[in-house]
Amino acid sequence: MTISKKYLYNIPDDSNHAATKISAWINNNQEILEIGCASGIQTRHFKENLGCSVTGIEIDALAAEDARPYCESLIIGSIEELDLPEALGDKRFDAITLADVLEHLIDPARTLIKVRPFLKEGGHLIASIPNIAHAAICWELAHGRFDYQKFGLLDNTHIRFFTKKNIVKLFEETGYRIISIDRVIKVPQETEFTVHCNSAQDQSFLDWISEQNPEAHTYQFIIKACVTSTDQPESSYQELATLDTIQQLESKIGELNRQNLGLKSQIAWLENHRFGPLTNLVDRLRNKQQRKN
Repeated sequence: MTISKKYLYNIPDDSNHAATKISAWINNNQEILEIGCASGIQTRHFKENLGCSVTGIEIDALAAEDARPYCESLIIGSIEELDLPEALGDKRFDAITLADVLEHLIDPARTLIKVRPFLKEGGHLIASIPNIAHAAICWELAHGRFDYQKFGLLDNTHIRFFTKKNIVKLFEETGYRIISIDRVIKVPQETEFTVHCNSAQDQSFLDWISEQNPEAHTYQFIIKACVTSTDQPESSYQELATLDTIQQLESKIGELNRQNLGLKSQIAWLENHRFGPLTNLVDRLRNKQQRKN
């Protein structure tokens, strides 16, 4: 099955973006297999900013021509149909990326198994995957809608849909161990759907979704996984969820510490520039009054 669509975007200076999060897990000068390189926007970043050597695989021949200048090797075709041993030979990679690819595939599990032998020892597979359990989708369903869009959570070329739980199951069953999960966060009003709370009842409904589903504002999951080795214990969804919660709490603690330092700096400035001089003036007036008495 061939589905062709040209995705055009710029990598923003924004930490809450899938391309930025994927790049954060790529080290300088690595060998990268980029599955679904499209027109090469992220490929160019890998090559020019990180010094990586990229082998690209792209189904859309027209889009691929834009990516060609940034690829050491470019393969045109569907990842599901390609003979990878023939196409890649003995190449092995530090990282394999599937940015918003798995949801377009007929058999994502087969593809994950297919690419596994091409990871170097210690290499990582990195994927971004949209979250069908986002609050905006719940809102749409509650209003009797499941309308496909040109892009986004209900992109009209998506044929697979994922939640956190079945992402974990997919990776575990195909011989990978998820070692880190990141997220692109969007509240319902920031998505491509028209979500407007026109009443307290509407707001109460959205609040209830958030209370019931901790991933209600997760727009995309960013997954970093390694190949499961024989000496690694099998993970479970609950164990991964616990580790993921710890990572999120550590991130929140770090952010609170940064905010705390910022507040301390502001207080120090106020004491030195506002409260300090005022306090000195009050003290002088008080001392003057005491001398008079």
